[in-house]
Amino acid sequence: MHFFKKVAFGIAFNMGALYVTVELLDKVTYSGGWLAFVVTGVLIGVLNTFVRPLIRFFSLPLILVSGGLFLIIINALILWMATSLLHLLDFSGLDFHIEGAVTFVLAALVFGITNWFEHWVFKRLR
Repeated sequence: MHFFKKVAFGIAFNMGALYVTVELLDKVTYSGGWLAFVVTGVLIGVLNTFVRPLIRFFSLPLILVSGGLFLIIINALILWMATSLLHLLDFSGLDFHIEGAVTFVLAALVFGITNWFEHWVFKRLR
């Protein structure tokens, strides 16, 4: 049961971080209402669980040399993969769009800070 609770909170945190990102950045848009946040949040959760550890392992030298700043680029890559998967899976009426490479990096930064803050608040409330 603990696993499912952790997954549910992870999806909820991703949804919240996506919402904040959409509200703060004009070039991040969505369609399909709250379902777009749910599906994209799930995709990000799956990518963070299975793909991100591999990317982090192979880019460890870049992470170390950059003092951890390369993690923002990895987060941007995860966001790009999630939006690309959403388009590839062709969910009817659902879209999550991030316009341009710079916006992907800014979105990754906003998403990461928001997600960190959500986890921090949640740990304080428990």
